[in-house]
Amino acid sequence: MGALTSEGPEKLTITPAQYRDAFDAATRAMREMGYKIVVVDRSNGIIETDTRHAGGLLEPWRFDNDGPSEALANTGSNRRRRIRVEFTPADAPMDAVTADPVLHGPAIPGSSRAQARFDMQTCTGPIEMDVWVYIERSFIEGSKPAPYSGSLSSVWTNRLNAKPADATDDSIRENPQWTPMGRDDDYERTLALRVSQSLNMAVAP
Repeated sequence: MGALTSEGPEKLTITPAQYRDAFDAATRAMREMGYKIVVVDRSNGIIETDTRHAGGLLEPWRFDNDGPSEALANTGSNRRRRIRVEFTPADAPMDAVTADPVLHGPAIPGSSRAQARFDMQTCTGPIEMDVWVYIERSFIEGSKPAPYSGSLSSVWTNRLNAKPADATDDSIRENPQWTPMGRDDDYERTLALRVSQSLNMAVAP
């Protein structure tokens, strides 16, 4: 249960020459942790995974918790994780957040906005790698503990909820919805540590 560590770095700073190896090491580490990669963008320096169920006490073969307490939390509630890794130039200008921002949409390829954005594959200065591991918990509308029932829970349904036009059954039971619960710091540091070890970097936590 204690496969995760808090001894890894909060973020990594690498050289442009290390970028390709660091990108590949991060992708490989996430796959080894059992995640499906859904976004791989070398130019923008972004890697994202699909969600993966978090292991609990009833899954002793899973080594993705920092101890029994987290495994117990995953057993008591249905939780999952998703990972996002970003590589950015250390001196990249960040847009200031304003009270009334104007949303311009994505930059069109070939436009001045697209050309103005950095390309990680041609970056000449130090590069920072940040890792985000998000924890989400499922819930079902109307679900509540019910010790007098066989399943120890009960669910009421709202019959006024409209079913999608392409629904394949007549059930009114809602599918679980997912709520962000925070970030997994130990998971983030563990992934950063694996990348640093792959690059033979000596880093301080």
